[in-house]
Amino acid sequence: MMNQMKKWALNLCLIGTILVSIMFVGSVQAKAAIVPEHEIKFNIKSELFTETDILNIFQATKKDEVKVYFFDTPQRAFLNEDYIQRLRVYKGSNKMDITYKKRFLNTPLDEAIAITESHGFTGAESNYKFEMDSKGGNRTFTISRKESLKTTSKVSYDAVDTNAAKKLTFENAPKKILNWDSEAWYQNTLSQAVVYGPAKATTYKGSFAGYEADIEVWQYQGEMMVELSTKEEDALKAAVIEKEWHDQLESAGYLSDDQRGKTAFVMDM
Repeated sequence: MMNQMKKWALNLCLIGTILVSIMFVGSVQAKAAIVPEHEIKFNIKSELFTETDILNIFQATKKDEVKVYFFDTPQRAFLNEDYIQRLRVYKGSNKMDITYKKRFLNTPLDEAIAITESHGFTGAESNYKFEMDSKGGNRTFTISRKESLKTTSKVSYDAVDTNAAKKLTFENAPKKILNWDSEAWYQNTLSQAVVYGPAKATTYKGSFAGYEADIEVWQYQGEMMVELSTKEEDALKAAVIEKEWHDQLESAGYLSDDQRGKTAFVMDM
């Protein structure tokens, strides 16, 4: 009898230990650190790169032809508060996606993460991306989420109805972005939004200096921008890649003086 009671006590103790462990792991997961991926970007001289040059120099393959739209008010109320709503519609496909982004321009990373956490983010959100974008000397922490949708009769590669696109943008807005300031503000601002675009973008997958690379060629209102980029999880390695790419692009005479982001390329025209 005594031995049986000891076994029960031991089993209860073991169960208790397991439950505590599960609760501890759950707590750790709930409080997962926000560790951003790093995206290194450079604009290269558009006049030097025909499609043939891109395919050869970067050993690239062509991926998609896309039309890209941004939605903001004429006064750029969203952008002034560091929100971006971007619609991409793909040629020869019924797919499109809306990307919602909140960014922190030249804000120290620890400060940006603290603000992000105060808005309910933990880093455990698998449907959001946390990134540090490096371009033109700027360091921008971003939170983004992409919603993949199918085209409709009113929103397709051939034509986009502004009101229908704005309706889709609001209906699919993720709660954490929608409520960052307030849903009422977001909805009211979106109702006043106009279309910036479309820019035509052609995307390629290749490599540069031993690292995987994405190349995007954007055309808008007679202007062209060519962006070379790659992603890296490790911050130290990202810094190494950024320096190597900068030095090699500069040495080859490829580096553009214009290091604007793609959003600015369209919305500042």
